[in-house]
Amino acid sequence: MMIPFGLVFLLFHVSNGYLNDSEPCTSDNTSVIVLDREVSCALLHKISNESDVWIRYQLPDGRPIVLSDECICASSCAVFLNDTLPANGTKWLRVFSQCYGAWYLRVRECDGFFVLFLDSLSYQYSTLSGVTACLASYQGSCKKSGKSYAKDAPNVCPEVESFHEETEDGTGMEAVFRCKFNPMPVNVFYDVQWYIDGILLNNAKFTAISYSNINDTALRTKHWVNNFTMSFQVSCAVKVYKSTSEILADFIESYQYFAGIKPRQLQYTLFEGETIQIILEATVPFSCSSSLSDSMKASFCKFQFYIWTPGEGQCVNGLTNNGVALKDNPCGVTFGYKDRLTSISVTGYIDGMVNFRERKSTLKIGSTRNPMDSTGIWNGVKIPDITFIVKDKDSLVSGKYCASYTDPHQRTFDGIRFSNQRAGEFLLYRHKTLPYTVHALYSTCFLGRATCTCGIAIRSGGSLFSVRTCAQLSTKLTKTLSIPEEKTEICNDDDLRIQKHGRYYKVTFPSGTEVSFRISTWSNWMGSVCIRASLSDLGETEGLCGLVNDNTTDDFIPRNGQNPTDINSFAESWRIPRNSPDKSLFVKNPKILRESFSYSSQDNNESYCTCPSEEPLDPYRPNFESRNQAHCNQTTPSSVCGSQVSMVIDSSSCGTNSRRQKRSVLSDDVVDSTVLTYTRDFDDTAVFNASNWINGWNATSAMKYCTDSFTFDPAVEICNSLVNISSESYIDSCVEDIKMSGNTTWVEDTLDTLKGACLTEAKKQEVFYTNSTSNSSSELSIIQLITAQLCPANCSGNGECKDALCFCHIGFIGSDCSVRVSVPPSEFSLPSNGICDTTQRSCRKTNIVGKFFSENIVAQLSHFEIEEMEPSNPFSVTTNATFRHFNLITVTLPSVSESSRRRRRSVVNDVLGWNISLSYDGVTFSDHVTLLIYDSQRYSCDMQTLTCKKLISDSASSSKSGPAVNIPAIAGATAFAIVAVAIIVIVIVLIKKKKFPVGRSQSVVGIQKNDGQKTIPGNDIGSLWVGTDYGQPIPSVPPPSYVYQQKRQPTDISFNFENKN
Repeated sequence: MMIPFGLVFLLFHVSNGYLNDSEPCTSDNTSVIVLDREVSCALLHKISNESDVWIRYQLPDGRPIVLSDECICASSCAVFLNDTLPANGTKWLRVFSQCYGAWYLRVRECDGFFVLFLDSLSYQYSTLSGVTACLASYQGSCKKSGKSYAKDAPNVCPEVESFHEETEDGTGMEAVFRCKFNPMPVNVFYDVQWYIDGILLNNAKFTAISYSNINDTALRTKHWVNNFTMSFQVSCAVKVYKSTSEILADFIESYQYFAGIKPRQLQYTLFEGETIQIILEATVPFSCSSSLSDSMKASFCKFQFYIWTPGEGQCVNGLTNNGVALKDNPCGVTFGYKDRLTSISVTGYIDGMVNFRERKSTLKIGSTRNPMDSTGIWNGVKIPDITFIVKDKDSLVSGKYCASYTDPHQRTFDGIRFSNQRAGEFLLYRHKTLPYTVHALYSTCFLGRATCTCGIAIRSGGSLFSVRTCAQLSTKLTKTLSIPEEKTEICNDDDLRIQKHGRYYKVTFPSGTEVSFRISTWSNWMGSVCIRASLSDLGETEGLCGLVNDNTTDDFIPRNGQNPTDINSFAESWRIPRNSPDKSLFVKNPKILRESFSYSSQDNNESYCTCPSEEPLDPYRPNFESRNQAHCNQTTPSSVCGSQVSMVIDSSSCGTNSRRQKRSVLSDDVVDSTVLTYTRDFDDTAVFNASNWINGWNATSAMKYCTDSFTFDPAVEICNSLVNISSESYIDSCVEDIKMSGNTTWVEDTLDTLKGACLTEAKKQEVFYTNSTSNSSSELSIIQLITAQLCPANCSGNGECKDALCFCHIGFIGSDCSVRVSVPPSEFSLPSNGICDTTQRSCRKTNIVGKFFSENIVAQLSHFEIEEMEPSNPFSVTTNATFRHFNLITVTLPSVSESSRRRRRSVVNDVLGWNISLSYDGVTFSDHVTLLIYDSQRYSCDMQTLTCKKLISDSASSSKSGPAVNIPAIAGATAFAIVAVAIIVIVIVLIKKKKFPVGRSQSVVGIQKNDGQKTIPGNDIGSLWVGTDYGQPIPSVPPPSYVYQQKRQPTDISFNFENKN
């Protein structure tokens, strides 16, 4: 027969004589434990770890805490009271748990308190240490004064209550406190006095009050408002007597009553991404004018309290490192005039880091002046802080990255690898419930054998960032752009965070999902694309990256499908139809950016706010977001941060609700853009397969080459041992690349893919930032050791690697230190083929697109303009260019003073320009490009021939700029006569000086170029190609000397620019 668990306890303690212990109410062995919540479920081992001792539990205000059955505990094994508390003396108290049954605790009543002997708990401590117990405040007794009173004196037990009632003059409403107690059965008098935070209020003493007038003893606002701020402890004390000579009892004081707003709990524990409800209780009613109707009170009598989380908002790895976010709440909480309870939805913030320790966040709530609070009692109210312990969940996505690299090898989030040797636009990644999408472009890179990546488009909400290195998609022969073309449409600064270093790009979604890609060093193809999943991606992704859920059997789910299929059907289902305005992200104006998000039938209208201010502002504002500088409209409990690279941003498709204003019509911040096309013979059904080895390679030689390449790179070993990034699959991919291409051009890109995955994963591990390989403070942290091995091409032996960046030795530049500083930039161009139209731009600066290997670039500008009689003496200016990123710089054009121009009147005074050369060292400059500045309404100029034609006369241009009017005939005749006289004078002067050209009948004379350089052939999309077929981009014409030529015609004046050698 089994003996009940509780009976074992009882027999054990009786047999050991514990009933004969000393008096616990006065014993020095009794310990006091203060709990901060009136009703709570506390772990037994956190209540006390002491044994053989009496414990007294109480609240901070002194009220007793006892075992109870009032709690709703999350644990099904919680311990509840299953008995009645003793009226006096000692009692074995029965408690019960669903898991452990019933057992007994020894309890002693001590003048309104209860002390528990906890040895019976420690007896089975190893079993019960994880069990919670229900504890609650005890309301069955009242606090006594320290003085003695008659044994048969009546028991008056006062309590404080708060009410909302009219002011004494009847002009408004106010909050009052009353001292409540039951009347005595005999006629007596009462003295009532009030305390705030233990301080006796001399202006709130009431003597010889009958019970019928006891409401006259209320504590009103006037008694304390000038000396105390709400969030205090208020208590009352009552003395009962028949006469001054017959005192029935001394003052009996109530327990303290908290007056203000208090959280139900002061500390919460939650996981990242988990949302919990925080209950706030107002123990004092809110006042509202009695003259208002009920509907007006409901609309206008609202009391606002502001929320902020100090010490947060730091930026780590492109995400804000907050503790908590407020769901659907812009950093504030509102009470209606009748409300006594309200709630706040708090979500554990996703920081994108795998935390090795719990994060702690403090939420503060405060008030400033509120116009509806006529009494002013809520001004500056202090509400107890709430502490949140945030536990990590980012570890669930450790190692979850999707990759598409070289020609192209695919890896799903869950680690399944496959090849997608197809050309076209494909959906790589899409979130099912958030507006995040990544598309990739693939085109033929080895004829009939393989495709490569030449474009990435990243969409977040209404914003888009794309990079393209191919002019068109082809299944036969692809032409790549000499300079990568970028498109940036940022409608909201919180949509994306874009960072670049050299050829490396990293784009972060608000969820923390990262997209990183790199343009190859040997070509303009993209060597690798990597998408690192965030916590918000779990179970919510689709596309070629598959479903991230740690289940490899469901990675190949096709578009609109529920079940996985074969690789070919899966890959083909995620193809984007050619030039589809509804689905493509590479068309001119993607409709998807302007449409509401509707990937799934489930609406996602969640919004999160963070409130990282140090304190709220003083002035009252009804709008929480502007008042407390809240960061809202986040679709996930995470947000991007960090410095954004300087880019040319087009917000024309963002709509009127965009935070970012459209660029001014006079802005010089422009770049050229082209439209992606497909070749006429493009074959959507083509799937490439390299079945044979070429160029003398075989499986053995390729494997040896790849194995050696990975073995000898120091990054491979450290990534394998510390970050758990294995090189095995990458070596296999390397062998496949050699088979497809017949050369080793992709090996470095495959290594960079491994390093990129290693870098991304290592930066997510918080422990790597704090721990080192030894206890010495001079030792590097683990993340420093790792990143010191992850530089591209190991800095080519010409630099030091630190934090995955190359710091080049003197004389070398570039992200991999492979370029000599003495070699100037060679591939760059100006927007609009070098034409700056003053009707469209201010022409005070110009962007230059190209490939730049250093942030320090010197621009040499040679100025020229057209004079009537003789060419002006050209002058040169040297200035530092503004580096934007590796393929964009900006040069500010110096102002040209009037003194630098010839004083003779120039017919072509508005046509001028600059020849711009670039240098890294300020000594060796490149060939130049020409910027021509003119008014397109007055002139038509051709940059190929550097010829201009005047379209209208100056007078016509002037009249055109104003309202259309009818000019009198005499005015026209006068103007014609003046022009005719001026022309005759010019002709006479030219003849006398023998400068008038003879025998030239052309109205427009082309430039005579003697530099012998060939031009780049034109193309239908205005791009420059590189390759042996077309040669290198030619420089523009050097600073010329000019010969002005004119043939008299009614409305046509033409100019000839001619080089003089």
